[in-house]
Formats: sequence, structure tokens, C-alpha cells
Amino acid sequence: MKKFWRFLVILIIIIGITLYLRQQPENFSTLSNQIDIQCNKILTSFGIGDENVIQYLRIERKSKTVKWIEIVKQIKTDKNINDIIREIRIGLAEYGLNTNFNDKNNSFLISKDGIVLNKIFFLKYKKKTSKLKAAIIIIDDIGYKKDELSDFLSLGIPLTYSILPGEQYSSFFAKDLTRLNQEFFMHQPMEPENFPKVNPGKAAILLNMSKDNIEKHVLKNLKSVDGASGINNHMGSAFTQNKQQMETFLQIVKQKGIIFVDSHTSSATVAYKTALSMHIPSLQNEVFIDGEDDVDYMLKQLRFLKILIKKYGSGIAIGHVNRKNLVKALAEIIPEFQKENISFLTVSQYLESIKK
Repeated sequence: MKKFWRFLVILIIIIGITLYLRQQPENFSTLSNQIDIQCNKILTSFGIGDENVIQYLRIERKSKTVKWIEIVKQIKTDKNINDIIREIRIGLAEYGLNTNFNDKNNSFLISKDGIVLNKIFFLKYKKKTSKLKAAIIIIDDIGYKKDELSDFLSLGIPLTYSILPGEQYSSFFAKDLTRLNQEFFMHQPMEPENFPKVNPGKAAILLNMSKDNIEKHVLKNLKSVDGASGINNHMGSAFTQNKQQMETFLQIVKQKGIIFVDSHTSSATVAYKTALSMHIPSLQNEVFIDGEDDVDYMLKQLRFLKILIKKYGSGIAIGHVNRKNLVKALAEIIPEFQKENISFLTVSQYLESIKK
């Protein structure tokens, strides 16, 4: 008899809990947030970031059966809206949602069981077109010899100089270039694919380093190149393929409010794409000028850079301070570029020009 009453009490409790849970509204708030995160990833892939968001609202709503967060965004963009919507629909396919685009007011509604969870309003605008044709050239590996920059400075064109941290003349060049009002970066060594056979040096950040250790190294390195307006990687063919470690490194770059240039030492690099997703002002190298220390080879590379500039409006290239023939090749190519109205700009000058 006791067993029967015990069973009956348990049954009543279970029924009570079930009835209580049925009376509680279903919660779609987590789903709203998941949709927002997925939409943000897709918008970022189109180059649409925080600076494009005119309005962002999170409205808590509740009915008898459901509670949810309605997320409303108004975005300005010059991109093709249909392309964006197509990618969002593909990205959200797994969630079993309904989507509707109204081309009269460019609104895109995402709903679940008739409840609108996310709204995106697209405001079309046209970017100001610029006729500027820009060559951006970075000179790497500075810091070993006290007199290694004099010939480059005498070229009379804006160049971005990248100083290796912790070398004999790193601080000297940082101070001297600041005095001369010349732009310079910190040339951060990173782990290459053939490490430790290929040694990136004591200032390098490595894949097995902790977050704290990476931060410690980078901040110490920046102190030795005080005043750097940005960072580009030295070596790093392995490190720049690792998204997690790149995010750790780039968080420091973002906190410092400086620029990042992916030297593009690996075809599998995720560095530039990761920097863009974190809204860091960034560029990616397109041409290594001096794979061979030969004037004809360098001129061929510089003329390829010119082709890119004429096609896309800009091009970025990297040369190395220790190449004996680089100054000669640059001196020879300058009149060719100027004849075709191609301007030489530092990285900062170029990034500023495309904001206008």
C-alpha cells in the first residue's frame, strides 16, 4: 500500500511539473542571438562592419506562448543587396527559418513560427569613386646597420619602413624616422613552417605560446620600436595560418589602435581576413619585389605591381633593406610610375585616402 501511495505522489509531481513547463513560454532569445551572430559573419565577409550600422536595437518581446528578442538593424552599404541576402539565407538554412525580403523598403525579415526575430533594413549608397592610383611599398628587415636607410630616404618618395624589434639599431631607427617624420612599422617575427630549423629570432611569437606570453612579447617588442604606426609579420608562414593565435595577436594590435599588414608569407594565411573581421585597418601584401637580388628581376616585379595598380587602383609590395640592388630598381621605376600618374603612398596615407 505504501508503494502505491509513493508512486501516486511521484506521478502527481511529474504531472504538475509537466503542466507547469507547458504553461511557460517557449524562449527564442538564444535563437535570435544565433541568427544575429551568423548574419554578422556574412555581413563582415562583404566588408560590412560596425561603421556601416546606422541603428541597432534589441527589443524584448513576449506572448502567452513565446518570449524572444527582436533584433533590428539598419545598415548602409554599396554592395549588391540580393547577393547579401542569398548568402544569409544559405547561412541560416540549418535553423529552419522563414525569410522575406521587401524590395520596396529594402527590409529583410527572419522569422520562426510566424514570429519575427530579426529585421535588417538596407540603405543603399554609392561610394565616392577616386581616380587615385596608389603604390604602397614597405621596406622590411631594418635594424641591423646604422646607415642602411640613407639611400632609401634619398629616393624622395613616401615609403613605409618596417623595423625588426630588439635589434642593435631598432630604437635608433624608431627615433630617427620619427624625427624625419617618416612612417614606420614594427616587423614582428612569427613562427615559420620549418621552425626550429628556420629560426625567426628571440623576438618571435610562436604557436605554442600562451596568450599572456604572446602579449608580453609583442608589448616588449613595441617598446623597442616606439612610435610604430602599425605591424607587419616577419616570416610567420605557420603562425599566420592559425586563426586562434592570430586572434590573440591581433587583439593586441586592436587595443593599440594601430594598423596590420599581412606580409603574405603563406598562401594559406588567415591573417588579413581575421584582421578585417576584427575591424582592424589592414592590408595584405601582393608582390615581393626582391626574391632575387637582381635589377631586372626587381623591375619585372615592380611592373607587375604597376599592372595591379592600373587594374585595381592600388597595389602593395614588400622589399628588403639588405638587397643591394633594390634602391637602384626603385630609382629606375619611379619615373615610369609617375608618368602614368601613380602616386607613392605610405600605408597610413593610403588607408586615409580610401576613407574619403
